[in-house]
Amino acid sequence: MSGINGLTVAFRSGINQRIYKFTALVKDTADTTQNQQYATLPAGANAAGVLGVTVDHFVEPNYFVPQATDPTTVTGTAPTLYNLRGRGVTLQVNGIARCLAAGAVNQGDVLVVADQYGRVNNAANLTIAAGTKIYPVGVAQNSTQGANDVVEVLLNFAQQVA
Repeated sequence: MSGINGLTVAFRSGINQRIYKFTALVKDTADTTQNQQYATLPAGANAAGVLGVTVDHFVEPNYFVPQATDPTTVTGTAPTLYNLRGRGVTLQVNGIARCLAAGAVNQGDVLVVADQYGRVNNAANLTIAAGTKIYPVGVAQNSTQGANDVVEVLLNFAQQVA
């Protein structure tokens, strides 16, 4: 399967929670053997171990996410009578991916995970001090105006210094 313009890889969900499409996921630190390729939601801003960005909603069967739903009402909620942990989740790992912005960003900004919902923002907006190691998701290809706007991101997970 391909994303907008890049490769997608199947990971296993490390959590029993719904995940909105266009969400940045990180390495699941509970998977100490690292042989199952578990991905999970980030704990917060500038989370280490970025693995990729979801290309579809990750929800249980027959759960419908209406257009323009606030992603924070979906991401992190537990499904009813269904366990999503260990299920396959598709992440785009290179190329240009769609992400959800946590606020206004400018074209060309280096974006990092902004919050526990896997949205992205630049280091300056997140008040990450200069000289701090950052764990980028990639570079914004367009500007956004506010939270939950879609930003196209040229993925690049190489660590940098803010």
